[in-house]
Amino acid sequence: MVESFTIDGENAKQDISVDIHGVVLCGYTGRDQDAVRKHIEELRKEGIEPPPSVPMYYPKPPRGIEKTGVIDIQGSETSGEIEYVLIIDKDSICVGLGSDHTDREMERLDILKSKQVCPAVVSQEMWNYDDVKDHWDDIEIRSWVTKADKREIYQDSTLSTMLLPEDLIDLVGKRVSGSLHGMAILSGTPPILTGEMIFADRFEGELYDPILKRKITIDYSIKTIDWFND
Repeated sequence: MVESFTIDGENAKQDISVDIHGVVLCGYTGRDQDAVRKHIEELRKEGIEPPPSVPMYYPKPPRGIEKTGVIDIQGSETSGEIEYVLIIDKDSICVGLGSDHTDREMERLDILKSKQVCPAVVSQEMWNYDDVKDHWDDIEIRSWVTKADKREIYQDSTLSTMLLPEDLIDLVGKRVSGSLHGMAILSGTPPILTGEMIFADRFEGELYDPILKRKITIDYSIKTIDWFND
């Protein structure tokens, strides 16, 4: 599936097309294992069993990613998670922002299926990894949720808390047959600040580079299919 992205370079913007062959969602990828355990505890409170090992990896078909302002979902208990995104394009790596939107009700039964029934939202805009590699840990990542017209900060961290792209690519490469070219990798997420998941009406995210003074954002509404009566 061919997807187009806009590369925001230091001097100019450039549109590229990438043939996405697959998507890998990573989980429990924090460098700080205390933060990882905190996230596992967040999931446990929602009735989701701890993973058998960490990190974890979940495959998703290419059609499972979207770049849209609205996602249509079936269940009422779904939520987003802010993550950095890697697009492996031939000899270059592009960095963007994404949300691994997940059906939490189904997650209690089958984690893989819970991630495949909802689209993962990714940003239209990307950066060249080479442009930010030397100050990667300084980059800030955060999200907000809006429910019943109340907007609040949901996650707030820096990329220093998460595995480096090189480490993530190496780990995913051991699970994927063949080349990683055309693969989209979502990094895993920092802990939430609210103490519990919020099944929001709207999800926003930001990747902010304080050195180059630029940002990548995503912003989407969650629309539950409510026009069909069982």
